[in-house]
Amino acid sequence: IYQRFRWPLALLLPVTWVAAEWLRIRLSIGAIGAYPLGSGQFAQTALIQIADMSGVAGVSFVVAAVNGAIADLIVQRGRWSWRTLGGAAVVPVLLLAVLAYGLFREAHPVPVIAGPRVAVVQPNAIHYKDPSRAKATFEEQLQFTRTEVAPGSADLIAWPENAISDVLTDDPAYLAELAGLVREKRARMIVGAHSWASRLPPRQHTSAFYLAADGTLLGRYDKLYLIPWSEYVPFERWLPRLSAALAQALLGYVGRGLPGDDLALFSIEDGGPASPRTVRFAVPICFEASSADFARRAAGHGADFLLNITSEGVFGAPVYTHMWALATLRAVENRVAIVRVGNNGISGFIEPSGRTQSVLRGKRTGRPFLEEGTLVDRVPVAERGGGTFYTRHGDWLAYLCVAGSLVLSGASFWARKRPSESSAAGRSSAP
Repeated sequence: IYQRFRWPLALLLPVTWVAAEWLRIRLSIGAIGAYPLGSGQFAQTALIQIADMSGVAGVSFVVAAVNGAIADLIVQRGRWSWRTLGGAAVVPVLLLAVLAYGLFREAHPVPVIAGPRVAVVQPNAIHYKDPSRAKATFEEQLQFTRTEVAPGSADLIAWPENAISDVLTDDPAYLAELAGLVREKRARMIVGAHSWASRLPPRQHTSAFYLAADGTLLGRYDKLYLIPWSEYVPFERWLPRLSAALAQALLGYVGRGLPGDDLALFSIEDGGPASPRTVRFAVPICFEASSADFARRAAGHGADFLLNITSEGVFGAPVYTHMWALATLRAVENRVAIVRVGNNGISGFIEPSGRTQSVLRGKRTGRPFLEEGTLVDRVPVAERGGGTFYTRHGDWLAYLCVAGSLVLSGASFWARKRPSESSAAGRSSAP
């Protein structure tokens, strides 16, 4: 397209980049929304406020436009045309407009009230490394929680994904021990474990179980977006042996899970007997925090905050940081708080503005990852729900960029084809 029309990269790059980014997520196996260009700006809170209008696509658009303008100036090497200079001049205006909007939103944030107290428990365990230690690991987490979370200090205790790497209901001892814990702490609890999807053939869900303060099982959410090979085998119907062998070679095991049926919202009473109110929340599991669709659906259905339980232990610090970045963008997109609970980190609380409210620091050195620790904080809940423009209208900017890219690609193809047809017509009419 650039070679054909010589339009400024400051205009072409953001349109085609956002289109390619959106299509990459939608067409890839698992539809994992990791590593959009805009996620690298998560710490620039003024810049990312535009996400409540456009999603992360708006941030990616701005970053690509700036880089396109720089590329134009470098490629032209002083032989700048008016077209190039015009394209480059648009970018500062765009950037200033986005920053002005961001500064305005930061000066006038969404009004929030102090919500439920959540105790985040980070055990620093990679549960599936040694399945034979499932019960021993469970007992260690149980004792750690008993020691570190004071009775009555939290309304909700949150354990991470796969905190119990067994089917929770297969062994009555699990629920009995958890019931004793929540009664002792006078708190409800979210715990990551497995549940049966089917027994023949054996298939499991990755699940989040919700327990009342008296130990009663209130509900369960089954993960909708599974990770290829880790949690299920792609193309299993057509290439069962090859896909299973690939999973075994990559990970050392074969994921045989099934996705859940639908999104689930849980509720918790907050505000005390004088002014009780019900706060609703959804529980994205692991890489579901990378899905803008999941967060938008949850907010659209009335979730006041998202509690992301996760297990990213084998991936290391760069992935922990990136998943925190994506959670920050999900918070801004829908103006809901995010609470992250990681097996190995990073765990903490993110405000609806995208600012970090608090981060769990390990007991030994204070690192936010690869150390055990606990953190109790209140979830900031928006006074008025209903979501944002992005919650209601979704990826409109990405759709426009996809449409624009298709039009430009078609025009480029047609422009290349016409000279060929003209040449052929000229040769046929020659004497």
